[in-house]
Amino acid sequence: MKLIKIAAAALITLSSFAAQAGLMYIDGGANFPVPTNNYFKNVLNPQTYNIGGNLKANQTESLFLSFEFLGKEAGWTNTFTSEGNTITTSGGSFSYSKAYTLGELIQFTFKTGGAVVPNTVANGNNNDGEQLVSFAIALDTEFNGVMYDAILFFDDTGGYKDDDNHDDLVIGIKASVPESSTFVLMLMGLAGLFAARRLKA
Repeated sequence: MKLIKIAAAALITLSSFAAQAGLMYIDGGANFPVPTNNYFKNVLNPQTYNIGGNLKANQTESLFLSFEFLGKEAGWTNTFTSEGNTITTSGGSFSYSKAYTLGELIQFTFKTGGAVVPNTVANGNNNDGEQLVSFAIALDTEFNGVMYDAILFFDDTGGYKDDDNHDDLVIGIKASVPESSTFVLMLMGLAGLFAARRLKA
């Protein structure tokens, strides 16, 4: 009986950490190896990303999202905008909390300062990058040894200059649940472990 209580308490504790996993997913597109001419290929693990897909919330939950400039390989001034916040090829970061429903798009747009028409691509209207500006997405990927829930790779030329290597503006996203529910689950698990240990003694 005591063993069952200990196992149940451990399961609750583990579930509090699992609640943080898989908060976003990619809808559509196709997965490809990161090409050798991508400037950041060697600092990515794994070295694959999705082109043409769109990033969505994986559950009905309030999410705390942090966006961070990771790098760029572009001569033009490109921008990334989400919920009124902007990161450019000069750098920057921001974060916010927002309530999402399952399958809702994470709102963001990439824009290039180059002579490309159209010069923007929004999440929800991504494409395969053959003729238009596009972005690639990698989930649960390390960048220079730091883990991100998602990394976005912008290509600012599309088919116009045929480099389609998605490295012109790279944005890292970290996601978490700001609600107290995860914290409460963890406390319940720890309390269960403590109670089980006292019963054993």
